[in-house]
Amino acid sequence: MITKVCGLRDKENIKNVCASDIDMIGLNFYPLSSRYVAAYDEETIAVIPNYIKKVGVFVNAELSFITDKIRTYKLDYAQLHGDEDISYCEEISKLCRVIKVFRIDDSFDWTVVPSFSRVAEYYLFDTKTPAFGGSGKKFGWDILENYTEATPFLLSGGIGPADAIMINQFQHPQFVGIDINSKFEIAPAVKSKQLIDTFLTVLNIS
Repeated sequence: MITKVCGLRDKENIKNVCASDIDMIGLNFYPLSSRYVAAYDEETIAVIPNYIKKVGVFVNAELSFITDKIRTYKLDYAQLHGDEDISYCEEISKLCRVIKVFRIDDSFDWTVVPSFSRVAEYYLFDTKTPAFGGSGKKFGWDILENYTEATPFLLSGGIGPADAIMINQFQHPQFVGIDINSKFEIAPAVKSKQLIDTFLTVLNIS
């Protein structure tokens, strides 16, 4: 199962979290987020091992902005968390792999999803809130029975340390991983390695 830890910024915290059994790390480039990575720091990025994929999180960003971040940070993925259309995603997919986010509630229109399959390596299903992610709120996972496409997805939205057993019990043919964030925080953009490690231990043995 792919494990992505999102919303990191501090060098020592990134170094510690990267020592856990994770696959992806999320760097937030949305200026209105409390986890916003405002400035490039070579030493901070250097502590991320090559085997952990760097994911840049963007919300309705200008193409020039996202292009600069992909090149500067050598991002492996761009996670597009806003209202980006197909043509926009297609341009980004020429630069790096794409994770397209869909914000889910009970009235979500599933007909918008299939057209993104040609540009996204993964989808990420998150909870729809006024903020763009990191809300700590869950959506009802049973609604994902409506998702019948072939593109694999990551599950996000309010996943916390106590959810490992429930995740192991969740079944969907295209479910390949999880994205964790606010429920593992000590402070904005600072994650608890202890909480992450305990969670992953239960996740792997349940």
